[in-house]
Amino acid sequence: MAVIFDNNLIPAFHRNEPQALRILLQEHYAPMVSYANQLINDQEEATEMVVNTFIKLIAMRQHFKTAEDVKTFLLVTIRNNCYDFLRCVDMDKPSRKEMLYLADLLQADKAGNPGLVTIEKLLALYNGIYKLTGQCSEVFQLLFYNKMTTKDVAEQLGIPLNAVQEYRSHAIKQLQPLLEKV
Repeated sequence: MAVIFDNNLIPAFHRNEPQALRILLQEHYAPMVSYANQLINDQEEATEMVVNTFIKLIAMRQHFKTAEDVKTFLLVTIRNNCYDFLRCVDMDKPSRKEMLYLADLLQADKAGNPGLVTIEKLLALYNGIYKLTGQCSEVFQLLFYNKMTTKDVAEQLGIPLNAVQEYRSHAIKQLQPLLEKV
């Protein structure tokens, strides 16, 4: 059996050639399990999610035009499965719920590259939020933990809308350096 080169990988995958699947598994399986485990902190569940995602990938193999499409599908599907898992497990515990919202915040800060979120970054950000002071802290927590709108926060705290936006902006500026240190 000939070696499948990058430019032939996807056509071989479309033809369901075992070597193409082997290459994709070798390249993506371990990093995807590690990524899922970082998000949910459950190795067994992370492994099961990745296996199920690869099964979906194989079933949908005709839809992928490039190796990058495959990688994007794996990352997005696994991330979404992790978020669904976290929403269902222990959501009464504030720390689990807060970590999920912080993961969403970090995703937006990383230009669409979900592979860069780590537990260390989440914990640094989580700890930093509680070091914010005064209304800056209160506004940020209401917006991101409680998922309240700017208008609702303004009404609840009895402050103008533009003040809510300023406190939010100030909080983000204080928290961003924490992510660079980790």
